[in-house]
Amino acid sequence: MNKIIAIVLGALFMFSCSTKQTKSNTQKMEKKSEEIVNVALMYIKDGEEQRFEEYKKKGGAILESYGGKIERVIKPTMLAEGKLDIPDEIHFATYPSIEVFNKFNEDPEFVKIREEYAIPALEDISVFTSRNTEFEFKKESGDKSKTYGVALIYFDDRKEAIKEFEEYHDEVCEIMPEFGTHFERLIAPFQSKGTVEQPNEIHRFYFDSMEGLQQMGTDERMKALFPKRDASLKNLYFFIGEAIQ
Repeated sequence: MNKIIAIVLGALFMFSCSTKQTKSNTQKMEKKSEEIVNVALMYIKDGEEQRFEEYKKKGGAILESYGGKIERVIKPTMLAEGKLDIPDEIHFATYPSIEVFNKFNEDPEFVKIREEYAIPALEDISVFTSRNTEFEFKKESGDKSKTYGVALIYFDDRKEAIKEFEEYHDEVCEIMPEFGTHFERLIAPFQSKGTVEQPNEIHRFYFDSMEGLQQMGTDERMKALFPKRDASLKNLYFFIGEAIQ
């Protein structure tokens, strides 16, 4: 298991055209200045929490020296949709460019920290390396007082599915603000490592209150849109939790 984790952790900081890619995203990665976002589902061994905290502290400091950062860490408390073991933490790390992505991965000090702290502390990990989508929306930033949602979205294989989901999404985005739901990230993975299948898109939200989230779920307009969403997707994992960073 440690060997598998070591391979996946390498993918957290290394760009490679040999890994899994989606056709719609391949050509758009040619812009080398485009921001890279890594999303990692972290499963921490019992009793290794402190070692993992040291990894985040030491590794994060090196990442910042390269102009990157750990943008957000979510601790899921429930899985609202789908069937999957709930990770202990979901990490979002950003990098200014692919060049920075590669240089950070090759940094000898970081490699040493990864091997000393992360690999022994993790039971499992799945990593999705992503780009920003072209979807236009008002990006907002929450804080640690908010409730967060992270959705891993898998489109149905039908050619109409993406268009159906886009139509659903456009309509939903008109309704969500009424209930205090805000977008922080909307990204599309182009490569992945680990046991969890690579999604087509990853969405990160925050909610002003759980009450608002519950009310949105029972709103008649939203309920009318759910069949369109369900028809366009073959799978969906939707985590709800707290921001710890």
